[in-house]
This record gives sequence, structure tokens and C-alpha cells, in this order.
Amino acid sequence: MTGFGTPAPSVLAGLRQSLVPHAPFSAMADADLEMLVRACSVRYYAAGDSLLSPSAQRPSHAFIVRSGCVRSMPAVTDASAPAGGSWERGVGEVFPLSALLQRRGVTRNYVAVADTFVLAFTAEVFDALVERSPVFADFCRRRVDHLLELSHSRMQAEFVATVTESRGPATPLASVLRNPPLTAPPSLAVGDALREMEARRVGSIVTVDEQQRPLGILTRQDIVGRIVLPALALDARLDAITTQPVVTLDHAATTGDAALEMARHGIRHIVVTDNLGRVAGVVSERDLFALQRLSVRELASGIRRARDVDSLVQQAADIRALAHALVAQGMASDQLTRMISSLNDQLLQRLIEIVLPGHALDDVRFCWLGMGSEGRSEQTIATDQDNGILFDSASSAQAEAVRARLLPFARAVNEALDRCGYPLCKGNVMAMNPRWCASFVEWQQSFHGWIDRGDPQSLLDAQIFFDFRSLWGEASLAHRLREDIAQRARGTPRFLKQMSDNALARRPALNWFGELAAEEDAAGTSGIDLKLQGTVLFVDAARILALASGVAATSTAERLANAGAALGIASDETRAWSGAFEYLQLVRLRTQNRRATGVVAASTNANFVPVDDLSELDRRILKEAMRQGRRLQQRLALDYPG
Repeated sequence: MTGFGTPAPSVLAGLRQSLVPHAPFSAMADADLEMLVRACSVRYYAAGDSLLSPSAQRPSHAFIVRSGCVRSMPAVTDASAPAGGSWERGVGEVFPLSALLQRRGVTRNYVAVADTFVLAFTAEVFDALVERSPVFADFCRRRVDHLLELSHSRMQAEFVATVTESRGPATPLASVLRNPPLTAPPSLAVGDALREMEARRVGSIVTVDEQQRPLGILTRQDIVGRIVLPALALDARLDAITTQPVVTLDHAATTGDAALEMARHGIRHIVVTDNLGRVAGVVSERDLFALQRLSVRELASGIRRARDVDSLVQQAADIRALAHALVAQGMASDQLTRMISSLNDQLLQRLIEIVLPGHALDDVRFCWLGMGSEGRSEQTIATDQDNGILFDSASSAQAEAVRARLLPFARAVNEALDRCGYPLCKGNVMAMNPRWCASFVEWQQSFHGWIDRGDPQSLLDAQIFFDFRSLWGEASLAHRLREDIAQRARGTPRFLKQMSDNALARRPALNWFGELAAEEDAAGTSGIDLKLQGTVLFVDAARILALASGVAATSTAERLANAGAALGIASDETRAWSGAFEYLQLVRLRTQNRRATGVVAASTNANFVPVDDLSELDRRILKEAMRQGRRLQQRLALDYPG
């Protein structure tokens, strides 16, 4: 190691500038940052040099990596030790924070990986900064949360730009056409035209020639003045009362163009045409207004008013559009996934209300179950179906008869959800599968079997089905079932150990040195599966902790908080785990939105993020989130040792 002492004034300015891009220095007050820089000495370490080693004494200095890299390694290499390993500190990172904050010695070795320059400042200066700089103190005490806030700010700016561009006045009309247009020949009777408008629940009908080119238009606003007050006979020809000629715009024109034409002509509807001049759709003033005013309340109201599956198809598309807009507004991922799940719940409930009357099931006590991410209220924008039906029956013979009645209904709902943009489950975990349309006793036997056997398939099933919740119907059936299986699981420690072993088989996307470990997808792109190598680690661990502690919550964040409190885990730990999980969810949402808007290329894996798509801040926070996943797995390994 070579020391260079306190830098000269010109060097101080350069060091200050080099710290500004990194957290927490980017948000610190000028005076506090000036104090830090003046207190620093520059030190050089060659590859292999030791900066810190295990000691009973609190370290005398804190370090900031200026260039190069420092590797933190366990003091003792033990193959039987729980999941862990080494990790690396890159440019801008501060260490050893925990030892300094807790006023204890370091427990790991810190070694330079290559030629490395660091800024060193004394523990006394560190304490003074914690005392005088709220930003520095906050960062040191809740590092993941602080980095997450920085990420939120950056993502918000990025998505505001995206949403403004994609949903503003420059939006092509082709992308906002909501439904196929209602067209008719000019000779159609007025009464027939009105009946068609009512049946389709649309506000306009366009008369067309034989080539489907627009001739005229009749809107709901015309009915009173042109039909009711003049007492026009309903057998009159439609072209006797349509507005002619009709105002049209090409489908490549923008919503801004449409608003201008509406204002210019004093109208509320624009007919949109394709390249051949044929009617492609109709855009109303309400459509343009909805682009700017889409809200959770309005969406929920629209779902409640829906009269058919076609209406719900559009509402589902609007849910996805709203989710994109809310990311732009900086909504946290846990709130956003709960919002998406809540709206999806309401859409499912309305869909059941629409489908149910055609299946004569009034005498059947049953509930519709959501599984997986839906059961946890953690649905992202790209989500498929995981569901089932739980019904009441007095005997196995009655169960077969009830199932036979429920299956056609279940298929109708599953297929309608598929139309709404929630794809059928590739694993066939759906209510229309007879195995997952089952009586209380049958579900109970399935869960007991999974718990008692603990074989690989049982553990795989447990990952999906233990997260169930009732979405519609007799919720008391689901509550009874959850109480029963929670008691069974707590009474079977072997099953929890097997669940833990299974969870530990998946590792975070980190190599042995704590750096991000990318893999190639089918197209040869280097990246990370944010679900399988990220969020699943937290979901699996939270499920096990919840089962072990008897916590009934199904969401990952609630499980971590409630189970952590019940098991005596420090709240700082559980908050760090939840923060890391939230960040991974946030990046998943961002990636899915970027694909939906064409910012990045489409992929067969909605959760795969290319490494090249990650900024330096992304990589730093992602690395920290993965480290939290590793620490959570270490907790499992300690609770359920081999």
C-alpha cells in the first residue's frame, strides 16, 4: 500500500467531481461533501494487497473505491458453510459500513483485485458525517432503500418521457382505435341502425359504399334532433339523416390532429381510414379525453359497467396502459403490483358474473381461487393464468357430479380470460383442469400429500398452490383450507426442511466474487432472468418463513415483515429483503413496459433483461439486491441446516 496524504486543492476539486455521480454523495449538502473530501487521503493498493482483515477492534478508517476493485471474502473457507461467498466493491462504493456503524471489528478480508486507488477517511470523520449529514446517515443505515429511491427517480424521468411520447398528441390514431367500427349500407332502416348501435353499445354508425369507404355518420348526439323531435319513421333510410360528407383522417394521423379537426368542425367523432380509404374505426372526443384521464376509479367503474366479454377485453388493455402510466408517476412496485392484481380481481369477478348465469350453478357452494403471483397480489403486466375452483360436497360421488357441472363454466371463464390478454397456463394450472376443480376434501388431500411426501413434484406444486386466495364466491372455504394446511405444515418440520433445500437450489445471479452473473437467452443475448434468478428467491423464502411461523398473509412483503417479527428477525433485515424484492419487481415492470412500447426488442421471456440495457446505477442496485437474496438464503440455511 502506498499513501499520498491529503490531496492538493486542484486534486480536491477533481475528487469531489468524481464522487458526485455516486450515492450518497450525489445528494449530500455541499458543506458535508467538502468536509469529506478534505478529510480523505488517497491510497494505492496493488493486486493482492490487503486493505482490511478480521479484527476484534473497530476499523480505524472507512474507504471509498476511487478506481479498481476490492474483493470482500469470508475469513474462513468452509465448504459446509451456508450459502455465501465473496463479493466485490466497485467504483464509488463505501466500506466497511456495518462494522463502523455497529462499532465492531470486521469479519471478512478485503483485498485489492487489481491496481486500486481508494479514498480513506478516519472513523471519527465517518461518525461526524453520520451525525451532521442526514443523507449520508440514511444511506449507511438503509443502503438498499436509499439506492431504490434513486432508481425510482431515474425510472420516473425515463417513463414520463416514454408515456408523454406514446400517449400524448403525437400518438397515431391507429394505436387508439378501441373497437371494430359499426358500418352499414346507406339503405339500412333507421330503426335497424339504432338497434345495432344499442346491441354493440357504441356511439356511432358509419354508412359505407361497396368498397367500405365512408359516406356519412350518425351519432347518439344526433338522435334527438334528427329522429325523436321530427318523429322520423323508423323505416326511413339511414342516409336521410347521416352527416355528409363525413370528416375523416388517415390512420397514421395523430390524436393531436383529431382534436384539432374536432375543434375546427365542432364535432365529437372522427372516422379513421386505412391506406385504401376504407373505414378502420371511429375515434370519439371521449376516447381522446380518456387518454389523459385514465384512472383506477374510472377503470373499476368501467369494469363494473361491462355487459359482455368484448367490453372486458378493452378494460384489460386499459389496465395494462394504466400500469405503464403509473410507473411513470413513480408508484412503488409493491403498490403497483397490488393495483394491477386488484383490477385484475375485479375484472375476473365481473367476468364470472357475466358467464355464470348461463350455467345453472345457483345451488353450488364454491369459490374461484387465484394461485401463484395472482394469489400473492403480485401480478406484473405480463402475467398468465394460475387458478382453480374449490367447492363444497358431502361425498366423493357428489363431488364428481358437482365437478361435471362446474367444468364447462370454468372453461368458459379461462377462455374468456385468455381473450382478455391473460394467456392460458402452459402448465395447465387452471380451473378447467378437472384436477384443479376440486372439493374441499380433495384439495385437503392434495395439500396433505404434498406436505407428507415432500418429493420434487410435491415441492414444485407447493410453490404454486400454497399462495392461493379466494377471488370470488364462498371465501370461507378458502379460509378453512388455509388454516388446515398451515397447521399441517407447522407440524411437519421435515417438509419445511425440504422446501428450504429446494429454495436453496436456486441461486441469485451472482458469481463467487459477488459480481452479476449473466446468462444467454435463446437469441444469444447476455442477460439476467429477473424472476428465476431474482424475485423467486424472495418469494420462496418468504413462503417458508410464513409456513414456519403460522403467518396467513400471502404477499411476499407481508410474509417477510410478519414472519420476521414472529421469528425474532431484526426489522432492518426484513426491510432490506423487502426493498431488494421491490427493486427486482420494479425492474421487471420496467422491462415489460419497454418491450410493450418497442423501446427494446421483444423476447420470449418477459422477465429477461439484457445486461446492455442496464445502466451503471441499475447494475449497482441489482447487485445489492442479489446480495440481499443471498443473505436471505443464508438465513434459510441456518434455520434448516443440512
